[in-house]
Amino acid sequence: MIRFAWLQSRTQTLVTAALLTALAVTATITGVHFSNLYHSLVGHCQTGCDLATSDFLSHGHFMQRMLDLVAQVVPALFGIFWGAPLLTREFETGTYRLAWTQSVTRSRWLVTKLAVVGTATAVLAGALTLTITWWYRQFDVLDSNQYAVFERRDIAPIGYAVFAFALGTLVGALVRRTLPAMAATLVGFVFARVAVQLWVRPHLIAPLHKATSLLVGGMGFEISDGTVHVITKGAAPANSWEVSSNLATSSGLTPTTAQVSAYVHQYCPAIAVPPAAGQSVGKAPDPSAFQACQSQLARAFHLVVSYQPASRYWTFQWLETGIFVALALLAAVGCYWVVTRRTA
Repeated sequence: MIRFAWLQSRTQTLVTAALLTALAVTATITGVHFSNLYHSLVGHCQTGCDLATSDFLSHGHFMQRMLDLVAQVVPALFGIFWGAPLLTREFETGTYRLAWTQSVTRSRWLVTKLAVVGTATAVLAGALTLTITWWYRQFDVLDSNQYAVFERRDIAPIGYAVFAFALGTLVGALVRRTLPAMAATLVGFVFARVAVQLWVRPHLIAPLHKATSLLVGGMGFEISDGTVHVITKGAAPANSWEVSSNLATSSGLTPTTAQVSAYVHQYCPAIAVPPAAGQSVGKAPDPSAFQACQSQLARAFHLVVSYQPASRYWTFQWLETGIFVALALLAAVGCYWVVTRRTA
């Protein structure tokens, strides 16, 4: 049965492996070039390093865009083109009846298919994401907060790909039509990714908090419909993930927009000037008024920044990968239940 499952998936696996090999060769050639360029321009820089860094970062835009696109799209493609058709093509052609009437049980038939193709998915997705991570190593050192490229580096894309494949097989077992199953797999995968990113990941580990003065970092004002909004810029540590940034009073409470606006109107009348007709933004009439209001606000409020430090990056990588692998296992169990319980 293992040999039969391999023969059925051999073509798609070999084609994908060939494409991945071509990408890996291209990444190796260009990656070595950019590594040498990095060491010649930035690695031994003593003076004028900002200019040297800008010069280095001005190269490789095409490869960066291409690899970013590949990293984001390929995990979904494993679900659409590998997972969804895995069972639907058997149901649509009726070949599953032949397999189930032989000595092979439907349980063994399904488990073997999932194991063979699922393993190939994990291996190829791992090779892909490690290739991309290796290529970006010099650029990431200079240009990116590691959390900003969280979904496109290291091991998280492996979890995405395995989940997409398992989700595709489950949807295929339920729908039993290839095109609807492919569309539903894409929708389900995108929803799961967005849900985890917005509603799960920020709550996996309690963030750290840092209180800073409003005199540190950037601050501005915006007037809309007579309400003054204080716009602040957080001051989270370097390479950290800023979860939130909020004003707080001396007692630690978060003031409402109305309270902040009333405070500005009372103590910073030069700032709270009604905007001209057709404008939504009010500006300080001169720098001294802005600075005086900033100092006044700093006496009553401070900024609380919630963040995840750089040291937790790999913890989040393992946690998110584990979440999607667990979801993949649930999808596989659901697929097993549907196939073994549902009548032909």
